[in-house]
Amino acid sequence: MYSQSLDYYINLGLQNSPLLKDYQNQISSGTIDSLLMRAYQKPQVDENSQIWYAPSNSHYGYDEAVTNGGNYSSLVGVSQYFFNRKMIDNKYEGFRIQKQSVSNTSKISTNDLKRIITNQYLAAYANYKDVTFNQSFLTLMNQEKDVLRNLVEHGVYKQMDYLTLSIEIQSQEMLIKQLRVMYRRDGYLLNQLCGLHDTIRTDLSNPDIKRNDPVDIFSSPLFFQYKIDSMQILNEKAAVDIRYRPKFNWFADAGFLSSNPLLIQNHFGYSAGINFSVPIYDGGRKKLDYQKLSIRENTRLYYKNFFLNQYSQQIQQLNEELVNTKEMEAQLAAQLKTSEELVSISKEQLNMGNITILELVNAIKNHININRNQNLMQIREWQVINEINYLRQQ
Repeated sequence: MYSQSLDYYINLGLQNSPLLKDYQNQISSGTIDSLLMRAYQKPQVDENSQIWYAPSNSHYGYDEAVTNGGNYSSLVGVSQYFFNRKMIDNKYEGFRIQKQSVSNTSKISTNDLKRIITNQYLAAYANYKDVTFNQSFLTLMNQEKDVLRNLVEHGVYKQMDYLTLSIEIQSQEMLIKQLRVMYRRDGYLLNQLCGLHDTIRTDLSNPDIKRNDPVDIFSSPLFFQYKIDSMQILNEKAAVDIRYRPKFNWFADAGFLSSNPLLIQNHFGYSAGINFSVPIYDGGRKKLDYQKLSIRENTRLYYKNFFLNQYSQQIQQLNEELVNTKEMEAQLAAQLKTSEELVSISKEQLNMGNITILELVNAIKNHININRNQNLMQIREWQVINEINYLRQQ
């Protein structure tokens, strides 16, 4: 059976994530928006044709003084806005900010996915370690069972001692089966997170997660989102101001326009002109738009300040927990070494008939419990580091 590393699952998860692919497509779509804006600045050419007939006589029909009896036209028109550089720049700035927002959200989502996959990997790895460790002690107990059988046959121990060890072995086998079920369950969940359909069982490598170096929080994607929100508000405020600037566009057309289809050849021509518009009164919309943007800015500041306070507290709490976890790991390592010596001595004493089988079983159980606690402390250390690394993302 081969083993897979944490990096393997993380890379696979990032590669298969539909959410991250969605963000990539949104960024590509933002580039197209900029190209559309560039196209919008160029002259717009349209062709419009119309054949319209309004029959009438002395008792029926529209007034020919109004309708001219009909309308027959085919015109090619062209128009283009000008003196609109501020509006264009504001649109481009909006596209740039939106692209930054999607890119930053993609970074946060990437780190979210890494954190989730890492936590699930650690859950599976904890069960994997339990399985392998308990399996090694099942092997030891089976070896002692063979030794005890010979001692029972020579009258050193009673048959009841042999049966007691047999029951403990059966209990250990049942425990290992339960741990394997949990390991497979966590393994399937890990595969699902990573979009992996492979159901082949694998071993898991030691993740050995290292703590990232401290970062400037103001350059972190977690904080940068508040900067982007501020830029969006400023951009929208500028768009409100631009909306009340004068607007100009020129237009021209050429073709034929006639009320008599028999005289179309005499009515080819062209026209040109300039449109100018400026808002005079809009019912106070500008003031209301400013108020809405001001409320959004206040909300943004509340969230930003709350985030900064929470961030420093979280980092401090996690660092303290990491120190305590490492201290407990060191204590458990010392206990594990002592319990390992006790198991070794108990084996020798059992082989010489100096202790009961229950004393050996208790020594083994104690060693297993200490090892499991140490394993849990190691997993918790990696979990804490995983949380710290998430907060220290760049």
